[in-house]
Amino acid sequence: MNTDESIYLKYRDELMRYATALVGPDGAGDVVSTVVTKTLHARKSLANLTEPRSYLMRAVLNEALRYRKKNWRSPPTTFDVPVLESRPDVLDAVIALPPRQRAAIYLVYWAGFPGSEAADLMGCRPATVRRYLHLARQHLKETLDDTP
Repeated sequence: MNTDESIYLKYRDELMRYATALVGPDGAGDVVSTVVTKTLHARKSLANLTEPRSYLMRAVLNEALRYRKKNWRSPPTTFDVPVLESRPDVLDAVIALPPRQRAAIYLVYWAGFPGSEAADLMGCRPATVRRYLHLARQHLKETLDDTP
């Protein structure tokens, strides 16, 4: 197994989960494959990346934003999240968040990254991640308080 393949296999599942949280299950594979293809084309090898995980996570976010612009439609439709089966209103509210707020929610609350590491992965400052989280929580509170 070559180095590119081992790096890809090491992060593939995490990248797919992240992309799924950002664009939904239908577009996640497209986003991840586009990121890997573009990275290989530009860098010639994933092994040339200093921090492959951070680089690929940031690239997935950027590509997900491009994907959403290009394929603009309603927010992603469904996710397989067993914990939320009894609360579909929560899942619908999270799916309706703007992509960067959803990315912050995913990285901090679902994937368990500290805010500073989430900021590195998103390519922004920790204060920006805190702002995204604040806005997302505010939106979720308003949305879920209106739900019967």
